[in-house]
Amino acid sequence: MIKTLILVRHSKAENRDSSIKDFNRSLTPEGKADSMKMANFLNDAGIIPDSIITSSATRAFETAMILADALKTDRKNFLPTKTLYYSSAKTILDQIYGLNEGIGCVLIVAHNPGISELTKGLSSGQVFYMDNTQVSILEYKMEHWYQIDDIKPIKFKSFSLKDIG
Repeated sequence: MIKTLILVRHSKAENRDSSIKDFNRSLTPEGKADSMKMANFLNDAGIIPDSIITSSATRAFETAMILADALKTDRKNFLPTKTLYYSSAKTILDQIYGLNEGIGCVLIVAHNPGISELTKGLSSGQVFYMDNTQVSILEYKMEHWYQIDDIKPIKFKSFSLKDIG
């Protein structure tokens, strides 16, 4: 069975400001436009996630909502979680391990450094750092999500905003 993991770093957020908690920083207008641009690219590529898991921090949640709407992901399969806020690669992996086996494609929106660390590890170092709105797509031939770090992906692609024009 083919399973697809899509890792996304949230889009550009407001600058850090002492009047706004980091968790509550929203996307900038540029960040919203960038999210839509990447969503359109993924939609044109025919990518439709069965499930979206996102950090519940505002900037990640907003990125995920734009992606979910453009990719027509069912809202009942949209899971915001505080666990992914500045999480480690291991914490993100724990979310993946717990996925229902019926899910064939999952999209995860999170933050650096964890999203970059995970992408680097799963791609055997093909990506060292995830820029804002960067997407990495990994396809695996496996039955169970808990096998993901024991198996090399059969396909790997990563797209930044520069790559998609």
